[in-house]
Amino acid sequence: MLVPFLLASGFALVHFLSIHLNLPKQRLRMFLSFSAGVGIAYVFIHLWPQVAEHQAEAEESISWLSGHVLHYSLYITSLFGLALFYTLDRLISRAYESEETTDPNLIESRLFWAHISFFALYNAMIGYLLNHLESLDRTVLIFTVAFGLHFITNDWGLRHHHEKVYDSYGRHVLSLSILLGYLLGALTDLPPYFIGSLEAFIAGGMTLNVIKHELPSERDGNLEGFLSGILSAGILFVLI
Repeated sequence: MLVPFLLASGFALVHFLSIHLNLPKQRLRMFLSFSAGVGIAYVFIHLWPQVAEHQAEAEESISWLSGHVLHYSLYITSLFGLALFYTLDRLISRAYESEETTDPNLIESRLFWAHISFFALYNAMIGYLLNHLESLDRTVLIFTVAFGLHFITNDWGLRHHHEKVYDSYGRHVLSLSILLGYLLGALTDLPPYFIGSLEAFIAGGMTLNVIKHELPSERDGNLEGFLSGILSAGILFVLI
């Protein structure tokens, strides 16, 4: 229980202290590209194999599903997660572009609270899963590196959209959401299929986040940072 709690606390601090991340523009581009490389390496080397493992376990343990629905159940869940994340992201982006570009710092903005609530739920799911790491000796480092950078990048994107109101309110909400997710996971004992489904849903959402949000555009991206992120994280994730 101690290690998952320390991880949850560390991730909460990442959000809380993100206000102090001030890098020159060129270094920021390199850092975001590096984070994108790490995120993509994590998704393909660790996260999707985990979904495949849970899918195999589900086919052996679930009796109330059969046929193709059972065979693809967690992959369908991942696809649903990706589609839902994309749909909500597009709706929020359209609302931002059409209604509130003149003043993104409105605390009463429904757009702001919708955006923060969406990522708070996402963070709570990840916090919940921290209680179910299957091998603490090797997955602690993977979670720390991959999700730590992932959260920093999410912070940067939310701050870019909502500016000062995110620093005043948003980062606190996201910090608490991770701890609440951890607490819920520590106090409940749900079936393995639910845990696998939750991880599959996050896999779909994180895949979209990595590709769409963390991978910079050709104009803003830094090729050296991106390739170094893939190479270093890929080797690390394979070895551990």
